[in-house]
Amino acid sequence: MSRCISLEEYLEQFVEENTQTADEEITLIIPDAEAQSLGLFFIYGLAGYIESVRTWRETRGLGSEANEDNEASDAQSEPKEFIN
Repeated sequence: MSRCISLEEYLEQFVEENTQTADEEITLIIPDAEAQSLGLFFIYGLAGYIESVRTWRETRGLGSEANEDNEASDAQSEPKEFIN
């Protein structure tokens, strides 16, 4: 049975097993497939976040289409008087 370890101990063990030391940097040893899947994870996450913000703005009438409608209605209304 494996013993339970803390997150700090796990991360220290991971770093010791999966890194190479250099003069001023640490090189992580990971396969290309893992690096690619991590990159795709971040891309999909960012795309999902952007989509949710766009959907939120559209449901509240804050999207670019709503702004264009407001500008068009303002242009068709009578000119406003300015007081100097």
